[in-house]
Amino acid sequence: MALLERLLPIAIASDDPLPPDVRLWHGVPRRDWVVLAIMPTLLLAGMTSTFTDLARPFVVTELASDRYRYQWVIGSTLFGSVTGMSLIAWLRSRFGLKRCYVAGLVLFTLGSLACGAAPNMEALGLARFLQGWGNGMVVTTVLAVFWREFPDHRDGAIAAYVLGLYFGRIVAPSISGYLINLPSWRTIFYFNVPIGAACTVLTFHLLQPDEPRNEARDRSNFDFEGLVLLLGWVLCLMVGLFRFQKWGWSTANEFWLVAGLGLALFAWFLAHEFSAPHPLLDLRLFGRPRFAQSVAIKALADLNFFTVVSLLVRYMAVTRDYERVTTGLVLLPAVVTMSTSLALTAWRGTRADRKPRLVAGLIGMTLGTWLLSGVDLYTDKLWTCAVTAAWAAAAGLVASPLICISQEDMTPEEVASSASIKNLMLVLPAFIGNNLVGIFVERRSDAHFDAMRQSLMPNRPPLDDVRRGLIDYFTHQGLGPSDADRQAGSLISRYVHDNAAVFAFQSGFQILALVLVAGVLLGLSLRPLPPHAPGPRRG
Repeated sequence: MALLERLLPIAIASDDPLPPDVRLWHGVPRRDWVVLAIMPTLLLAGMTSTFTDLARPFVVTELASDRYRYQWVIGSTLFGSVTGMSLIAWLRSRFGLKRCYVAGLVLFTLGSLACGAAPNMEALGLARFLQGWGNGMVVTTVLAVFWREFPDHRDGAIAAYVLGLYFGRIVAPSISGYLINLPSWRTIFYFNVPIGAACTVLTFHLLQPDEPRNEARDRSNFDFEGLVLLLGWVLCLMVGLFRFQKWGWSTANEFWLVAGLGLALFAWFLAHEFSAPHPLLDLRLFGRPRFAQSVAIKALADLNFFTVVSLLVRYMAVTRDYERVTTGLVLLPAVVTMSTSLALTAWRGTRADRKPRLVAGLIGMTLGTWLLSGVDLYTDKLWTCAVTAAWAAAAGLVASPLICISQEDMTPEEVASSASIKNLMLVLPAFIGNNLVGIFVERRSDAHFDAMRQSLMPNRPPLDDVRRGLIDYFTHQGLGPSDADRQAGSLISRYVHDNAAVFAFQSGFQILALVLVAGVLLGLSLRPLPPHAPGPRRG
């Protein structure tokens, strides 16, 4: 019995459109090979964004740049991903899912190679745009491919999709901590190349061909106006999140110009997409209440998931000064618990219990996020590890039933359109959440630092005693009186600043937990597919 057949009890149906000699490949069902060939690319897709976050200090130093210019490298990745994701519905109708997936994987692999060879920050930004474009095509196409390949067990197929994408995000700190310590930070990009190339060859041979309808191949069907409007308001969003903190919120003329232009382009985009005969994104799908609620819940859950991971990494690697490998090891049990809950979803999940699984997962994520708000400068690694593992186990219950509920009773064309929308509602909330929480933590920690600094009066005996004790310690270590005094003052300042940062992290986790309460309420009000609806009862 094949490996994946044990996890996903799939029978090759007698009405399978493929010829008999294609159903088995080297004695293993072709669809099992498809999952094995696609999973590595999903893992790479999940790891890629976190790779560059952790490598930033090394990239900035070697390329003689600064963190503000590096922001545009991150923005280029988002811009490329949005472009790739938004084009899938049209590309599928013109070229088919197989060609879309293979083309996206080729772009991702070539972009990774270009990132590793980038001589400066500008070239790295262009390479990340290309890599992001391919990445966006891959993750969006895979969702439609899995939905098509496993009509008789979709809970298991979507669980595999979620496992690859989210597992990659959690495991990234462990792998990047190892790769960055190799000869250069460029290794994190070269790492993608052989894996991407091998998966390209495998999937080219394994994916079943799907020729689009002739009437769908008309070039005039492409919504150029919608693409320009989409990229326009996303660009305004990026500029705002990168520059409003520097310009001044609501006080600078640039703020009102960019914010006004972005809102106008967003409104124009919505109006155009609802009225266009062949829209870039079929927003008319939001007319289905189940789909609209599912997308809203997914946006809130993804905002929570990716922002919590980002805050945890920042808390451990920056504020607590853990080594990157240590940070990854603290997150590793979360990988195990999330994988376990996803495997249970694949093995035991049915269409009838999707809503209970979803609601239980959302409640677990909310409670886990709130518990994480208890971290401080003295929190034990084991406590952080245990709470994060429980939170990740709950997260593993959410995505699979949510995606299945939103896509049931859809045509293949609608599934392709909905995949673009759902993946855009993954990357955009994650990008917005990471940047807004980063701004919030920075401002909140500054406010806490200022308040704590003013409360530490130089002549207060407790502070004086601590300072004298530190001076004595540094003096015994061989420093002169002036150097010992300076080191003592620096250490006290660092302690106060780190305490202020921890207070900000606590507030950030609390806000994320409260925001996800809205997702719980939406999940409770969600109406799943009626029992009499067509389709398989299991999966």
